[in-house]
Amino acid sequence: MSKLALVMLAACQLDEPATGTVEQHGMNMQGMNMQGMNMQGMNMQGMNMQGMNMQGASLAGIDLANVRVEKGELVADENGDTLRGTALVGAHFYAQVASAADPSVTAQVEYRITAIEPESASYDPTHTGSTYLYTLEQYVTDTGTWATACGADLDGRHVAIPLTATWNAHGDRVESSTLFTFACTTGVIAKCYRWGYRPWLTGYGNIVDYHETCTRLARADYCGNGIPHTHDGTWVNVWDLMPPPGPIQTHGLLTPVGMVFEAGWNTQGAVCVSRARWLLDDTLANLCPDHLIPPGLLGATVCDTVSEALGYDGGALMFDESYLNLITD
Repeated sequence: MSKLALVMLAACQLDEPATGTVEQHGMNMQGMNMQGMNMQGMNMQGMNMQGMNMQGASLAGIDLANVRVEKGELVADENGDTLRGTALVGAHFYAQVASAADPSVTAQVEYRITAIEPESASYDPTHTGSTYLYTLEQYVTDTGTWATACGADLDGRHVAIPLTATWNAHGDRVESSTLFTFACTTGVIAKCYRWGYRPWLTGYGNIVDYHETCTRLARADYCGNGIPHTHDGTWVNVWDLMPPPGPIQTHGLLTPVGMVFEAGWNTQGAVCVSRARWLLDDTLANLCPDHLIPPGLLGATVCDTVSEALGYDGGALMFDESYLNLITD
């Protein structure tokens, strides 16, 4: 039987029409931000996480070398020994953060791992394992105390998943040899990972592109510029047309009651849109004029079906349906 990915984009619930579909455990989405990392302290206001440094890590005062992410697991060397799994509990890392101001101000923030556990099989639709969940704390210089770095996910856990790349303010995936990402399970990077789009998977074609596309879709980043066009608590039905051994997320036999086609997606955002997920003050005419052409104009990028979306971009990777969300407060 086909799976249905129903995504909830925050902790708060909205009153939505009842559906006859079954929610797939682990496919609920909280929050609209990318990494989901809390930045604690007055001096962190306006600062954005850029990534965790692979250099400067330590455990019990001993330097860690060759820090890396292998699949979904953090690995490091200590005095010639390879540490992985729960052996890295207590390790300290420094994150690189920067302000959005021009010129940008950068800083280093200290984090420590307080617990490590294997990922649950219920969040592993490809049955590939090799993923661990890391409980992180940030050192708050204002108070000289440690604070939880990740918010609580739907399971009540404050955990993160390590990934080998970083993401910039535009929502673009950026390969790095010096930084990696701890993605909290409340953010879209980890959520898309948990839907099955694990960037390290082999045999699924360019799975990296599927993961990046998923982060655009989840945040309704139509323009591909990192700006979300959705509200907390929004439900979305998500699927892909990945060739065998895919797809990873499938549509199912029926459209969920009350949902209609929204858009086709690739790594750059929406390739075409039927309508905005939230009918706010914006319309498709001014949603992203440099990216999508509104209805009524020559070359309008409007699609109401998968086949129409593929007509605009035969390489469109993912698709979604959503409710006609009209509430604005």
